[in-house]
Amino acid sequence: MEYKDIKFDMLGTRRQRPMYLSKFTKFRENLDMKNYPKNPHEYTKLFLDTIDVWINSHKYVQYTGLNTFKFRDAILGTTHQLDELHQTYKSKITVFKGEYKYHRRLTDFTVNEITHYSQLKAGDVFVVSYPSCITTGYHNDFDKLCNHCFDNNIPIHIDGAWFGQCRNFEFDVSHPAIQSVSVSLSKALGMGSQRIGIRYTKEKHLGPISIMNDFAYANVSDMWLGVEAINHFGTDYWWKNYSDLYTKVCKDFNLQESNSIHVGWYQGDQFGIRTPLRFLIEGVFDERGTNKGLNKIEREERI
Repeated sequence: MEYKDIKFDMLGTRRQRPMYLSKFTKFRENLDMKNYPKNPHEYTKLFLDTIDVWINSHKYVQYTGLNTFKFRDAILGTTHQLDELHQTYKSKITVFKGEYKYHRRLTDFTVNEITHYSQLKAGDVFVVSYPSCITTGYHNDFDKLCNHCFDNNIPIHIDGAWFGQCRNFEFDVSHPAIQSVSVSLSKALGMGSQRIGIRYTKEKHLGPISIMNDFAYANVSDMWLGVEAINHFGTDYWWKNYSDLYTKVCKDFNLQESNSIHVGWYQGDQFGIRTPLRFLIEGVFDERGTNKGLNKIEREERI
């Protein structure tokens, strides 16, 4: 098979897969277990320090103001924080329509959804991906949204799952309405199966995450893999290495470029380009990036 054999209908539309490369697997296969943490109870601090430096060293995507968050915890991917938020606040959780589908899955598709920040009201708890999985970057009037939430005592929790695979994004998270920011390595460094990241909070949150950290129950193996991957691949990995190929794929398939490495725009909708982009990078046809790569539950799930 050749790149020219990949057709438009092979682009992912139902679930746009994040990018992945064989080199991520090979990197983990070649790790030396002799470097495995000797004292797992002390390793959480090293992991948190390392990922914090990694986050703050990005150039293509930036959070400023993270130093205003007093507490840092290891998390099992950003969904770990979403799990705790839903467990804690239940029906108060509110998201934008079109947000990460996990919110709907957790609530049997009953989560509160809004289309404009003015619909947020006192008592709501607002959870938002930023960079946004809806826009691949900013939301219009997000500064006004933050002020509205502060004026109405509505806490904001930032899901930074797309941090590390996006570009053209800089956001100051120090706004007083923002109570937490979570970032994982899943999409940035091909670690979706490892699920490890960091949560920043301004106040101490009593819950599964803080207990896991306070009692040194964090997943040392995944933290170690994360530190090793950070040290090996560095920051801004996708855009530093493959921005030209991304542009080529978008041009070849008549897509408008987005600010996330794994999708392009076509007539206002996101189309996943993992399959053609990965083929250009390493000559691998990745069916998982197409709609044929959906599993049974994904195929049957309501849109």
